Amino acid sequence: MRMAQNKFRRVIFSFAVMLIIAVLVAGVSVFWQLQNVSNLHHGNFVLSNADAAEEIYYTCPMHPTIVQENPGSCPICGMDLVKEKAAGSDHDGHTHASAEEIAGQTLFTCGMHPNVIQEEPGTCPICGMDLTAMEKPAASEGKNKTAKGVVLVDPVMVQNMGVRVAEVKRVPIFRHVRTIGEVDVAENEISVVNLRFSGWVEKIWVDSTGEKIKKGQWLFSIYSPELVSAQKEYLLSYNTTGATSELTKSAAERLHLWNISDSVLNKIISQQNVSRNHIITAPESGYVLRKNVVAGARVKAGADLYRIGNLDRIWVTAEVYEYDAPWIKLKQPAKMELSFQQGRQYDGQVAYIYPTLNRKSRTLKVRLEFENPAVLLKPGMFATIRIEAQRKDNVLAIPTEAIIHSGQRNLVFVSSEIGKYQPREIVTGLVGDNHLTEVLSGLEESETVVTSGQFLLDSESQLQEAVQKLLAERLQAKNIGKHRRDADPGSRDDGHKHNKDGSGTTSYMTCPMHPQIVQDEAGDCPICGMDLVEKKR
Repeated sequence: MRMAQNKFRRVIFSFAVMLIIAVLVAGVSVFWQLQNVSNLHHGNFVLSNADAAEEIYYTCPMHPTIVQENPGSCPICGMDLVKEKAAGSDHDGHTHASAEEIAGQTLFTCGMHPNVIQEEPGTCPICGMDLTAMEKPAASEGKNKTAKGVVLVDPVMVQNMGVRVAEVKRVPIFRHVRTIGEVDVAENEISVVNLRFSGWVEKIWVDSTGEKIKKGQWLFSIYSPELVSAQKEYLLSYNTTGATSELTKSAAERLHLWNISDSVLNKIISQQNVSRNHIITAPESGYVLRKNVVAGARVKAGADLYRIGNLDRIWVTAEVYEYDAPWIKLKQPAKMELSFQQGRQYDGQVAYIYPTLNRKSRTLKVRLEFENPAVLLKPGMFATIRIEAQRKDNVLAIPTEAIIHSGQRNLVFVSSEIGKYQPREIVTGLVGDNHLTEVLSGLEESETVVTSGQFLLDSESQLQEAVQKLLAERLQAKNIGKHRRDADPGSRDDGHKHNKDGSGTTSYMTCPMHPQIVQDEAGDCPICGMDLVEKKR
C-alpha cells in the first residue's frame, strides 16, 4: 500500500514539472511575438531602431521647456529627465506627418484621437475605430496666426484632467470693498441734560441706564435756593410794577437764561406762589446712555446728569485699507451683516470720509449710516461691511480662474471643440465679485474658455513648442548634410566623403550618441552639440 502511494506521488510530481515547463515555453513564445508586433508600423512595414530613436526626447516634468535627445538632469531644478515621444508620433511608435508635409493631400484621422493622421484609410491603432476623411489643409495653415500654438488632447485625457469650460458673456460686474465696522450711536442723535444752576436732587423718575424715554418725560426734581429766589423776585416785580415793566422783564429774562419755560412763569403768576422743587424733563426721545445723578445728591451748575441717544438711526465706523481708499466715494451703497445674523443684510450708504489716515494701521476711517427702527443694531457690535465701490453693466466677462497670469501677460485657453485648445493673450479690466473679470480685448462674446486644467494645457503647449524647435534643428541639420552630399557626388549617404577613385581614408569623425553623423573633419554634432570623436574604418 505504501509503495503504491509513493509511486502515485512521483507521477503527480512529474506531471507538475512538465506543466510548469510548458507554461514557461508558451510565455517566452508570446513575449517574442509581442515584441515583433510592437515593431510593426501602421503602414505594414517595420520601424527601425534608428527611426524610432529619432522620435524620442527627454524633458523635465517641472520645466517642460527643457527638451533634449539624451537622458540627464534638468539644468534648472536638477530632476532626472523623463522620456517622452514627439507630438508627431503615436503611443505605438508610428509617426505622423506634419502640416507642411500633408498640405494638399487627402488625409484620414480618428474621431477620438485627432493626433492620428495618415494618408490611407484604415483603423485607429489606439482604439481600433475606422478612420474618417478630413479636409485638405492649406499650405499656409501652419503659418496662420489664429492656429498657432493649438494644443490637441485626447478626449479621454480631457476627462481625466477634469477640464471645465465657461462661455464668454456680457454681465454686470460689481466691485465691493469688504471691511469690518463697529456700530456706534449717531453723534447728531445725542442729547445731554445739563443744569445752569446748582441744587439738590429731591426725587428721580428715570433711575436706570438704558431706559427708553420720550421727549418731555419727567427725569427728576431739584431744589435750588437760587431758583426759588429768582422766582420770588419775578413774582414781586410783576405784582408791583406790572408785566411790562423793565424790572419784570429783567426777572423773567433771568429765569429764561436758566432754561425755565414760560409755562412755569405763567404758573407762578396764576398761583401767586413759587414752587420749591423744579422738575427737569427729557429734551429728546431715546435711550439713557449714561446717568450721573442719584436722589439726595447735590449737583453743580454745568454738570452733565443724563446722556440720551436716539438709536433709530445709527452710525457704523469702518476702517478701509489704504489701497482701497481711492475707490470709496460719498453716498455709495453699502451692506452690513452681523455675525449672529448670518444671511440678513442691512442697507445703508457712505455718509462721511475722514480726511486723515491712521499712521499706525495705514487705514482710512469711513462713516456709514443705517436705519435701525427695531433697534437690532446695538452700539458696540462688530459687523461685516461691503461697500459697492464700483459697478459696470453689460461688460464682457469671464471667470477669474480661467486667466493665467504670466508675468506682464494674461493668457486664456479658448476651446473650439473637445480636445482642441488654443492659448490667447487678453487684456483685462475690472476684477469684480463672484470671481468675474472684465475682458477689454482678446475675446469675443459666446466663445468658450477653459476654467479648470488650463495650467496643464499651458505646460503641454510649452512642451510642444520646445519639441518643435528640437525637430526643426534636426531637420535643418539633415538638410545641411543633404546639400553637402548633393554638392559632392563622391560622398556616401551617411555624409562620409570618399575619393572618386574608390579609395577612402583610414578614419572618420562621428558622434558617440548619434552614429549616423559621419564626416571627415572634426567638429560638433549638429543634433546634440557633442564633440565628434575619431574612429577607424
